[in-house]
Amino acid sequence: MNIEVTVSRDLPMEPQIFLAAQALLNGEIVIFPTETVYGVAADAINDDAIEHLISLKQRPDNKPFPVMVSDLGMAETLADIGAARELAKDFWPGPLTLVLPDKSCLCSACVADGFIGIRCPNHPVAQAILKIAGIPLAVPSANVSNDPPAKCSFEARRVFMGQDIAFRIMEADQCQGVPTTVLKIEPKTWTILRKGPVSEQTIRGYLPEGVTLCVL
Repeated sequence: MNIEVTVSRDLPMEPQIFLAAQALLNGEIVIFPTETVYGVAADAINDDAIEHLISLKQRPDNKPFPVMVSDLGMAETLADIGAARELAKDFWPGPLTLVLPDKSCLCSACVADGFIGIRCPNHPVAQAILKIAGIPLAVPSANVSNDPPAKCSFEARRVFMGQDIAFRIMEADQCQGVPTTVLKIEPKTWTILRKGPVSEQTIRGYLPEGVTLCVL
């Protein structure tokens, strides 16, 4: 099954969205837009689906997949959010990835040194798929590792050409192309691993007493 469908950002609940969510539940791969770039998604708890995703991405073993969730509640079942909860409440959904202590049964390809990177996307198509599927999804950018990520339907259509992709969900608008802010949360240190839309100054406003902010 290799199906391409174009959806409207204003009306993301077409029947094809339900079919794409079901494909993910069945262990298949789906490409869909987010507010940053197009993502390529797999069930984060399905080892076979993750192996397929690793093969598509040609991803190094030491680089974990980021995980998308529908809301803060789902995130809290996967990781210890702790003192970053207020930050997550204010900036999710949105372009913020939190690297948090893992407490889940996600596939090992989503975990590195006991931490997982979680984000809640601010895009109606991504949100619809996550809510209908009801599972956390491993969603790296839609590209072969080290290639530029797909930012528009043309690029998303071309990436992984001829590969086994269940659904390609397209939209007319181009994604913003600005990567998320990535913030690692540890008891005594918060570290900005990648700068992005949520600024260092903003993060400092949420910094707990006694915690240091580092910027890489």
